[in-house]
Amino acid sequence: MHQPVGKPLSSSGAQSDCPMRGRHRSIENTEADAINVSPLIDVVFILLIFFIVSATFVTLPGIEVTRPQAVTGKALEKNAVIFALSGENEIKYAGSTVQLEEIPGLVEQASKDRGKPVVIQVDQWADASMLAKMVAQARKKSADVSIATRKPKA
Repeated sequence: MHQPVGKPLSSSGAQSDCPMRGRHRSIENTEADAINVSPLIDVVFILLIFFIVSATFVTLPGIEVTRPQAVTGKALEKNAVIFALSGENEIKYAGSTVQLEEIPGLVEQASKDRGKPVVIQVDQWADASMLAKMVAQARKKSADVSIATRKPKA
């Protein structure tokens, strides 16, 4: 079958009404072959937002204490409510000084129904009776209260 120059054949073998039909078809095919990354970017952003929202952040007490050394001990999970008792018997939480009576409310607020353990960092020169009071206050809202110590030297 012979075709005049400049006029493409249609799929049935007859001549087409549009002289540019063959060219449009090749442009459409190249566009269809390209990968659309917009849905991929959407999914990545949704995952990023999910991980940011579901992440829990550890609030440090805001004071450096010299912890006593322990003979035995075990590592606790990183997701904990941390208080510090300084050598001057000041209670620190999240960089600010708090009162003894505020501890149960802070534990409840930080736990958010997850039952986080409470860790108390105590300076080696702090008053032991103040530590006992802190433990008693923390146990009102959390059953798991621990005292942070230094790792034993091997």
